[in-house]
Amino acid sequence: MAYISASVYVPEAMTNINVELLFPTDGLLVDGRHEAKGVITLLHGLYGSGKDWTQLSAASRYAYDRGYILVCPSCGNSFYNNMVYGPPMYSVIVEYLPKQLDLIFRIPRERELNYIAGLSMGGYGAMRIGLLNPDRYAAIGAFSGALDAVAMIHATAGTPYRSFFTPVFGEDLDIPGDADLLKLIPQAAARGEELKQRILITCGRQDEADYHIHSQNRTFIDAAGKAGLDLSYREWDGVHVWNVWDRSLVEFISFIENSDYAVEQRKNWTEDA
Repeated sequence: MAYISASVYVPEAMTNINVELLFPTDGLLVDGRHEAKGVITLLHGLYGSGKDWTQLSAASRYAYDRGYILVCPSCGNSFYNNMVYGPPMYSVIVEYLPKQLDLIFRIPRERELNYIAGLSMGGYGAMRIGLLNPDRYAAIGAFSGALDAVAMIHATAGTPYRSFFTPVFGEDLDIPGDADLLKLIPQAAARGEELKQRILITCGRQDEADYHIHSQNRTFIDAAGKAGLDLSYREWDGVHVWNVWDRSLVEFISFIENSDYAVEQRKNWTEDA
């Protein structure tokens, strides 16, 4: 496997984006080239960076095991929106950065080879970006995702956490319709079969402190279920921590492959214990 830590200048945003890239160079050899099974874009959480996925989880081993390219950008506390007071991070992830990575690294951009997932704030980002761009991503993963932004803003009233939302949404904290995931569900459900996406949501059962993440997930799941989205849900005991997100990535890889990879990994963990 090749690991590249890059700083990519994105002229449209007039900024450099740090991104961690992992390539399964030991993978399947096709026509003299090593061909990856697909590309998984992984989004980090609040306070985090793309390095979190490579340093705090076993993402690189899972990608090596299964033959995936990983793209892990660093986007600050942007909530992956075009910020009111900050860079246009939504456009960076959806359009600007992929264009640069394609020029430099020839990363596949076909819909059927691209998946997006993230944790916490990144779970929100992955769900929003995925639902708004069904022509780009075949599947979406949200791990302990902040899936009800309106409820979260209300829940943080009078706390220091509220200050994170002002640079993203402005002083009045008005969330536009395309940034409210609950409002994106009906239009996603109404799409034709060719743009339907598979969605996996995971969450720790005890993840309620500060942001009420478990409750946010249940609200989104209930609304998505009523609308008829192709959604699967996994939960187990845990809070807002990396052992939940590490396992979630295994579940996501198994989910997009329709494979027993997660079952095999759980068996190994049990035997190691």
